[in-house]
Amino acid sequence: MAGVCEGQGKGAGRSMTTILVVDDSKFFLSVLSSKLRSAGFSVIGAASIAEARVVLETRRDEIFMALLDLFLPDGPEGEVVDLAISFGVPSVVFTGNYSEDTRDRVLSKRVIDYVVKDDPSSLDYLTSLVHRLDHNRSIRAMVVDDATTARKYIADLLALYQFQVVEATNGEQALQRLADTDNIRLVITDYHMPVMDGFQLIKNIRKTWRRDQVAVIGVSSSGSSTLSAKFIKSGANDFLNKPFLREEFFCRIAMNVDLMEQVDALKAAATTDYLTGIPNRRSFFERAQPLLAAAQRGQAEVAVALIDLDHFKSINDSHGHETGDTALATVARLLVAECRQTDLVARFGGEEFCVLAFNLAGESRDAYFERLRSRISDLNLDFNGQPITLSASIGVSSNVQLGLDGMIAEADQQLYRAKQEGRNRVCWLD
Repeated sequence: MAGVCEGQGKGAGRSMTTILVVDDSKFFLSVLSSKLRSAGFSVIGAASIAEARVVLETRRDEIFMALLDLFLPDGPEGEVVDLAISFGVPSVVFTGNYSEDTRDRVLSKRVIDYVVKDDPSSLDYLTSLVHRLDHNRSIRAMVVDDATTARKYIADLLALYQFQVVEATNGEQALQRLADTDNIRLVITDYHMPVMDGFQLIKNIRKTWRRDQVAVIGVSSSGSSTLSAKFIKSGANDFLNKPFLREEFFCRIAMNVDLMEQVDALKAAATTDYLTGIPNRRSFFERAQPLLAAAQRGQAEVAVALIDLDHFKSINDSHGHETGDTALATVARLLVAECRQTDLVARFGGEEFCVLAFNLAGESRDAYFERLRSRISDLNLDFNGQPITLSASIGVSSNVQLGLDGMIAEADQQLYRAKQEGRNRVCWLD
């Protein structure tokens, strides 16, 4: 097999995240606003209903939700709640005075939660609540119940908590919804339903989705003391007896979704390169092995390339490791932008990256990796007024019969060749 080497020298967000905080206590308003800003939210403060009205009339489109002191000088009976609701703003009420009558009156309105600001922990709870509601906006939750009134009640609560809501009238329909709809992470299901009951639904869900992928909470009004155990044994994450308190319902949901997100974060930490945010070597091998096996069975064209930045040590030595880290992150972003969505891009360590690309052969393969090399070479980085240029040597393997390890080994040999023949070039075997 003849070696081929080409190269040339250097010459040739998020939706609305603004929180309206209404409180006549300057100290509390300042402390809460500071905590929210530290958590990444924008804050608009108001000390009265009059000020809040001006904000809502002029800046409603910016506001995600409101945190409202219940008793204000120009609204001693909680009128600020009605104001926020009239503008369609999701609202949480906080107050220093708690009573069952006040709680019942507030929660009878379309208010998310009722928080007593009796100690510093209430500030932490409010901040975590805002975080939870913000995250909920990207999550779909499904309610499964054949009783229209019960289903609509839970669906309305989930919408109040900012979930995207999907409904189903029985287990069979719920399974179809799960299969057809992306990102359903939470299922609330009744037990007694026609076609397929709650137990059978959960057992079928667990054939495809684990507890850390889709959280299932069973609900029932049957009152059986053994029903909760049966739900859990069938694969549910949690269970609630009906009727339930709204606060308990929300806390159970938040606890289960939080747990799934913590598992997601641990998985991401284990499979994502901390510096660049792209997959790491471990993740690359986990994802590439089955893809390559499928390509071998289907006789698809696959190429694996190792990309190593030239003379990178000199950047760290001359400009510092922080500058080097920024350069690596910049190259990672470029590779993700330039590669196709079907390709895998990973950082293997140090200044080395790996790309697995599908359906590339001959001239299209050569042009693809030559373009990546050229894009890296064209980067003009400026750090504190100091221009920095980069180049990369690339080794490519297209022999799928070698398997993944063999292809990487061959690409590594070609990378070494590119270095030996002058760097800033792409080498492969034909």
